Amino acid sequence: MSEQPTFEVAFLGRFQDAYLKYQHAQTHLATLVGLFNELLQDSWWQPEKIDGAPNGTVRINLLREPTSKWSLIIGDLIHNLRGCLDYATCGMIDLADHSANLARIQFPFGRPGLALNADERKRLNGLGSEAIARIEEIRAAHSADLHLVNLLSNQDKHRLLLPVTVRQVPMTMTIDEASNTASIDEDIDGAVEVWIKEIKNGDEMPMPEMLKLGIALIIEDEPRPFPLRDIERVNKSVWDAFMMICMTERGLLTCPSDDTSAIPLRGS
Repeated sequence: MSEQPTFEVAFLGRFQDAYLKYQHAQTHLATLVGLFNELLQDSWWQPEKIDGAPNGTVRINLLREPTSKWSLIIGDLIHNLRGCLDYATCGMIDLADHSANLARIQFPFGRPGLALNADERKRLNGLGSEAIARIEEIRAAHSADLHLVNLLSNQDKHRLLLPVTVRQVPMTMTIDEASNTASIDEDIDGAVEVWIKEIKNGDEMPMPEMLKLGIALIIEDEPRPFPLRDIERVNKSVWDAFMMICMTERGLLTCPSDDTSAIPLRGS
């Protein structure tokens, strides 16, 4: 399971609602982890030798597969993670300007690797330049994972369930000459062409020296699927981003307050 706070916390105002969104996301994550464990508890696929086929060709028999239930749970998980960030952003602006219209406020995901443009910054009306710099710091620290949350949320909310599929996981052997040891590791980046091909029940394929299957999440218009095992990392990135927002000093906001403590958090 993903890492949880190790100290008692109480959040104030809109930040408490944001925290509740994150906590509700954890119930969906726990359900997803349970589905993973159920799938992987025994052999969930088998290679079958094919008589008369070229040497080394096997048929993949999937004994268990992800269902549409996975897609629904992942969608609920992602929406609550995004809601956490949106609520926290509203909290920042509300503290900066209590009269601000929050109707169209959301976390400014922007474009990965690029600073927020003028239009995106305008949506944060009420925050000073230093507070926006804190938002940029958060975006830079968790760019890929926050971008993924944005993509998946938009896809699931507006157009398409999040398809969950089976993929072959590329493997490589790594030799550590210093310790004279070797390890077999996943290497998706080193063989993307293997990872992007869907594996369906009954598919025939040449049997590699090392065959491992994994679960992937299809992202609309993205060239490669997302390894679903990494969803816990995304979950942790959202928590870290939320806490960075929570620990923003009031002095960075335009709120005329003499209190420069962290804005929404009490801890014990």
